[in-house]
Amino acid sequence: MKSTTYLLGFVLHILIASRGFGQAAPSTSKAQKFDLTSLNPGSYDGSWWNRTPVRLIQTNLREIDALMDTDAYVQSMVDASATVVMLNVGGIVANYPSKLTYHFVNQHMKGDLVGDLVRKLHAKGIKVIGRFDFSKINETFAAQKPDWLYVGTSGQHVNYNGQVHTCINGGYQQNYGFEILKEAITQYSFDGIFFNMIGYTTSDYSGTYHGICQCNNCQKRFHDETGLTLPTKADMSDPVFRRYNTFKKTTADELFYKTGEFIKKLNPNLVVNTYADAGVDMIRDESSSWLTDNYEWNYSGTDHVKRVLGSYKDKTPSNVFIYFLAIPFRHTATSPNIGRVWLLGNMLNGAPLDFNVIGTLVNQDDRVFIPILNDLYGFHKKHEAFFTNLKPVSHVGLLKGSEKEYRGMIKLLSEEHIMYDIIEPATVGSKTAPQPLQAYDAILVGDVANMSDQLTAQLDEYVQKGGKLLVTGFSSTNDETGKPLKRIRLKSLGVLPDYELFPQTKSTYLQISQADKKTLGADGFKDLDLLMMYSDLLNCKPSGSAQSYLRLVPNTRFGPPEKSYFTATDITDAPGLVANTYGQGKTVFIPWRLGTQYEFKGHHGHRALFIAALQTILQTASSLKTNASPLIEMTHLANRNSAFEWIGLINHSGQIGASLREPISIQNTRVRFKPAKPVKQLRLMRAGTHLPFTQTNGWVECIVPKVDDFEMLVSLYR
Repeated sequence: MKSTTYLLGFVLHILIASRGFGQAAPSTSKAQKFDLTSLNPGSYDGSWWNRTPVRLIQTNLREIDALMDTDAYVQSMVDASATVVMLNVGGIVANYPSKLTYHFVNQHMKGDLVGDLVRKLHAKGIKVIGRFDFSKINETFAAQKPDWLYVGTSGQHVNYNGQVHTCINGGYQQNYGFEILKEAITQYSFDGIFFNMIGYTTSDYSGTYHGICQCNNCQKRFHDETGLTLPTKADMSDPVFRRYNTFKKTTADELFYKTGEFIKKLNPNLVVNTYADAGVDMIRDESSSWLTDNYEWNYSGTDHVKRVLGSYKDKTPSNVFIYFLAIPFRHTATSPNIGRVWLLGNMLNGAPLDFNVIGTLVNQDDRVFIPILNDLYGFHKKHEAFFTNLKPVSHVGLLKGSEKEYRGMIKLLSEEHIMYDIIEPATVGSKTAPQPLQAYDAILVGDVANMSDQLTAQLDEYVQKGGKLLVTGFSSTNDETGKPLKRIRLKSLGVLPDYELFPQTKSTYLQISQADKKTLGADGFKDLDLLMMYSDLLNCKPSGSAQSYLRLVPNTRFGPPEKSYFTATDITDAPGLVANTYGQGKTVFIPWRLGTQYEFKGHHGHRALFIAALQTILQTASSLKTNASPLIEMTHLANRNSAFEWIGLINHSGQIGASLREPISIQNTRVRFKPAKPVKQLRLMRAGTHLPFTQTNGWVECIVPKVDDFEMLVSLYR
């Protein structure tokens, strides 16, 4: 158990230095190059975009970029090793000579910008995704077509710099946009289509929220489908608003499917890319900085690509690193060091590389990241065989729940080097899921409050058949629409359905008794008798043979110091953890938001409890063990054609508060893993060296001398 990770890491590093592992610390040296001609990674599904080494660069062209040197633009993409370029085609501005009445043509353009770029990029072997944005229309046309427009709760349209918001249920998005698509797709040989600002857009670029659309189209459609009056306020306690949320999803999905089918009929080879799961091939997401006081989410790239790879076998992630600092500061770049980490999160999870700029690579005012972009994209190009036809090697599946709980779980899993997949709850059991729940040794359900009856039954069946379930927070207490049912519906948890809510309160703890420590593991809690619990808690009662641990100590006095104490009479019977055996499997229920607590404070006590639940009580399997620093994120992927496997290491050091500086080299990381087949050679791809190793009883062990920004440990089989 790694409850004292930092101390363990320090001791192991000392042992390495003194050759305490029973062998000399291996040294690396320049070795012969791989014979890549004999390496056959195979193909996942024959497509150019799914589980393949894609390197995408998106250029959000401004109107004045129509005056660019197109040869220089194309050469910058060649220099950056791009395989795909995304560029503006139509919608807000047409960068080609459109003949349609309500399609605003770029006034700076002379000739045909789109035609010129598509022809020249294709000549260099670079694919092109055409970018469209139907969320807004030029104010001249908006005045002629008011029934196409979004109407805020103020009764007003939204005009931002001469561009007026349209409504998803209006004629522009429902009909006229298809005329624009038809004109462009039939005229140019695109390889894919991307849509920006899709769905119900209710805020402008300044972040001002204008409310639920009140246009006639929305009012009529909502009433026709539900018999209800369109709400004017977002309130999850209002059943009408919950019904409106369902309405939004079903109508948006309907349009996405309709659009995807329309595109495929025009050209079945076109890939559809946007910020939705419905009707698309590439699911768009963004790793970006915002104008807030929050620190950047280091695991953003990993988070976004794992979610897609763990949920769909027929879709691929398209997680883009947004280069600019924030929307109000589009001409200044964010930290190059967080950008590096975000792109590495894509690459070392086997996902496409994706990068976005306003303008072009040539005309950036802040060019600090461009050499890093060329370096990472160049590395990917040089070794692209190893990014082909991959699958994750994971024993844990994480169901995506409430954001802070989910992020805290990602931090815990990453810092403890537990290999995991992320799964969208709605995809569990679907035909397009990469694998069934039964393929995982353990499933984490982090505060997934909204659950259908089908999902609760699937999770219970998973445990019944031998699975292990770690559940936190309010999981299963609402139906799939968010309607509160106020019952714990997962039968496998070993608690009665009814509970009392203990609301989040200051100076509240969980007491860890000596008896608790015998089950949780004495080492991890040797010097820890109380655990901070600043969270809502479900005061539930164990049922059957389920065992409860930890006891709630609520709202103790914290001032003045003379009064800051509690006595035995203040300790309640409310459990902080319940363990149960259900059928052939096991569960641990933590009826409060453990992940949220760790995301909030990163406390050692919450980490110790998480490890105890997952590894000591549930005894979750692992095929990778390491003394790596928590600042190293690790991934483990294998080629589906059994040609190789590799372990990725991302160095997250260099952050001090809001400052994101260059990572510090981390030395002597021990890695022990169980490969799919016997290994004949290990290579460090970033260092360009071979690595000595031992191989005993199916386990391979080695020491990675250093990790600068990242490393990639490749195993070639015998």
